[in-house]
Amino acid sequence: MPPKSGKWSKYGKKYSKEWEREDGIKEWIQRVTGDDTKAFCKYCKAEIRAHHSDLLHHSKTEKHVRNAAPFSSVRMRTLFDSGITAVKIDQTVKVTELKLAAHIACHSSILTVDHLGELVGEIAQRDIRLHRTKCSALIKQVIGPEIQWELLKDIGEELYSLIIDESTDMGMHKQLAVVVRYCSTNLQRIVSSFAGIVHLDGGDAASLTEALLNFLQENKLCPKRCIGLATDGCNAMCGQHNSVVTKFRQHNPNFVFVKCACHSIQLCSSYAMRVLPRNVEYQISQTYAWFSHSTIRQQNYQQLYAAINVGEAPLKILQLSDTRWLSVSACLNRVLAQYDELKLHFQLAKDKDRNYNAEILYQMYSDPVNKLYLVFLQPIVQEANRVNKMFQLENANPCKLFNELITFYLNLLRRVAKINLADMTQWSEIIDFDVATESAHLPLSAVDYGLQFQIELDNVKLPISDAENIKHRCKEYLLEFVKQIKKRLTTNMQQLQSLVSLSPSVVLNSQKKPQLASMSFLCLYTGDLAKLDQQWRVLDTLAWEYTEDCQLEKFWIDVKNHRDAAGDQDFYELGSFALSLLALPFSNAAVERTFSEMNLIKTKLRSRMKDTLLENILRIRAFMQRHGICCHQFEPTKEMLALFNTNMYDKEQEGEE
Repeated sequence: MPPKSGKWSKYGKKYSKEWEREDGIKEWIQRVTGDDTKAFCKYCKAEIRAHHSDLLHHSKTEKHVRNAAPFSSVRMRTLFDSGITAVKIDQTVKVTELKLAAHIACHSSILTVDHLGELVGEIAQRDIRLHRTKCSALIKQVIGPEIQWELLKDIGEELYSLIIDESTDMGMHKQLAVVVRYCSTNLQRIVSSFAGIVHLDGGDAASLTEALLNFLQENKLCPKRCIGLATDGCNAMCGQHNSVVTKFRQHNPNFVFVKCACHSIQLCSSYAMRVLPRNVEYQISQTYAWFSHSTIRQQNYQQLYAAINVGEAPLKILQLSDTRWLSVSACLNRVLAQYDELKLHFQLAKDKDRNYNAEILYQMYSDPVNKLYLVFLQPIVQEANRVNKMFQLENANPCKLFNELITFYLNLLRRVAKINLADMTQWSEIIDFDVATESAHLPLSAVDYGLQFQIELDNVKLPISDAENIKHRCKEYLLEFVKQIKKRLTTNMQQLQSLVSLSPSVVLNSQKKPQLASMSFLCLYTGDLAKLDQQWRVLDTLAWEYTEDCQLEKFWIDVKNHRDAAGDQDFYELGSFALSLLALPFSNAAVERTFSEMNLIKTKLRSRMKDTLLENILRIRAFMQRHGICCHQFEPTKEMLALFNTNMYDKEQEGEE
């Protein structure tokens, strides 16, 4: 019973909101709707006068204590206390539909899911209802966002590098593709993975930089943790005064800019080709053009080739591309491998069809000078293409890249210049060699034109003046190639050489290991320098499992994960910093692969596809590649199953077509 009313009972009391925050009362009190003079007890299902003393008295009654016991922190009342048993929800259908959506994203158009879903449901005898709308929603609102969240979580607070490039898709929309490169904690290796695409309003430096910064902000990636930025060599990306690099440096002044080595090697080759006669490229390009749009010409040539080579089929003549890296190498190989057959084909074509183009090509194939130039070019561009492919590798060893690039430059230099390697102890001395001085050039008779060129030159027996003219043009080609490499790739060599100091053969050798203060990349570290220096000093005092230079990445992952007697990661800072340096990208190959993938997804028949769907399909494919799996190995996570509900339809649906 509540206490008797005193002298204050004649004054009206009302329900106070403050009681809902008071310990001992807030757990059970509730306002009575429409009556502020009373309070309601949720435990006892009873109304109490809205007096504070009455509430305190009620909380101590035997009935209230008994009813409140099941709701205490020790034992909360649940449905199971009332005898209701748990029912396990079967998620098999959801898992199946998520796997089908992942399969569609990896391999085919979303239109096919209308039939595939019904077919799989019939075979599995399950109620699978997966069509275009649901499949698009699963890709855009469930699988894609969760995969992106997993990627960002894996990056965490680690240092990372970005590879960016802009392009125009099939729908004539300008887009900036972003690839992130970092050392994955989950996968225990350095990975390059697609991060996203950003719609561009313009192609100038300001638009590109704004789009990049907005993307980093949306994905909660701090610009100051970006240790490297790789782009191609266009002025909007890397110009000295107004470019993405200069504007991005205002937000992060310490990152390393890496110009794509593949683009640079391609430009070196292209500029060197300008020294040679124009008919060299013309012969290759027009040979492809002759066959490209005529089935009859291809059939006639196949019959001729089969008659000469006893039933063998000719290899297809390849197109000489202005944008594809060193496509001239493969084109040269195809033309030289079928040189005599092509010459005979154009001879027959000019006589039978009276075609002027065939007559010009026949004259070019009949001129031994043209073949000499092709034979001279073949081994040089083939070697340049081999070096180029090494830079396109996903996880190429920086030490090997440096050695290959220096070796390629040195071989070209030795073919045309007087250089004494015995007097040179540093690679920088080789680069500093003044190739522009004419006195440093070898005479025409001493230049190394290649063995096959010399054999071909001896066989054709040209006049001395013509032979010297050819040799002079070939010498100029070699000199121009050397000059272009020195102009465009010296910075790449310096960056690669600085990473050679991280090889196990250097850091584990007390005599070779340099002081940390002398390392050129030390300015990129933003943590505790004293701790980093201590770890660097004692690194060579321990026995490590991976000590070969070819195991560079494994060595530093082992260093990062090393634990002392107390179980602490005693080399974590040094290992993380070294791995972030090894993750610096030296080519744009990863982002170029993204554009190739984008063109395979968004075709003419699917030109209405929106950026959201395209981006999430690319995310799913990148996830599969990152983990080395395919759609049949994909396992939906608990978070994906939780997001698989009607809310995924709330946002405006964007169709594929």
